[in-house]
Amino acid sequence: MQRADLILQGAFDVHAHGYPEFTLQMPPRVDNVEWGRLAVSAGMRGFVVKSHVWPTTTAAHMLNALYPELTVLGSIACNPPAGGLNPVSVEMALQAGARIVWMPTWSAWHESQHPNIFRDRMRPYITTLSTDADSAPDLAILDPAGALLSQVHRIVELCGRYGATIATGHLPVAASLVLSEHAARLGVRLILTHPLSGSVGASVEDQRAIADRGGFIEHVFIGCMPMHQRLDPRRIVESIEAVGPEHVVLGSDAIEAWNPPAPEVLRMFIATLLALGVSEDAVHLMTHDNPARAVGLSSPAGEPNG
Repeated sequence: MQRADLILQGAFDVHAHGYPEFTLQMPPRVDNVEWGRLAVSAGMRGFVVKSHVWPTTTAAHMLNALYPELTVLGSIACNPPAGGLNPVSVEMALQAGARIVWMPTWSAWHESQHPNIFRDRMRPYITTLSTDADSAPDLAILDPAGALLSQVHRIVELCGRYGATIATGHLPVAASLVLSEHAARLGVRLILTHPLSGSVGASVEDQRAIADRGGFIEHVFIGCMPMHQRLDPRRIVESIEAVGPEHVVLGSDAIEAWNPPAPEVLRMFIATLLALGVSEDAVHLMTHDNPARAVGLSSPAGEPNG
């Protein structure tokens, strides 16, 4: 067994996509049940199921029943189909066990033209995105003066009450910085979602600012894949070195049939970082201890995290 396989044992994937997302016509490499089986076979601790469209609490409950040796957590992304920036929708998801609340992803408002791969991927199937565009508006979390909207305040408060984590989704960096300040004041965990992706584009200085407030910086491997951003993984290493691995969590962000299943994507990520000189201890920290802290699970040693 290679070093990457050994580190994958006990790892927790904070970001990977379930099925279906928005259409049955785009099945993934494996379905949710097979995903769980592969995670068990790899000896993983578990994963968070993400959807850009729906709360994933039902899928998480099913997988936990099928695979009691795993910890599978549900989530909600605050895009229009799930209610947008709606505290009622968020609280219902939290009551059903959601552990991460993502801010808008494909519906995040940006001041200038911004890559929106997922919306473009949906358009051939969801024709109403073009014919009824007002039903799926771009969502901003700041008012014109740059302050958080009242409903976003409520969502952060709900995350604090339920012990959930806020993730920044595909927000503009300026909005993520404001959100991180508020989350820090309330003692709510926060993850800066894939800062090196084209949909976010956070600088090292932005990442450090959020880490200094207690936020976690998330890096995912899917952006390095051929059908995605083709990001040079050396840039991820540079970011980890600049911010410090103690502030970083790693995820697969696995999605679509042209990519391997999530456990294999995470294994590839681990192996790549090791090959680029990141220490085993650092990779272990970013795939075991930090993900547990980021979503409020007990540490691998069994000590509870806040």
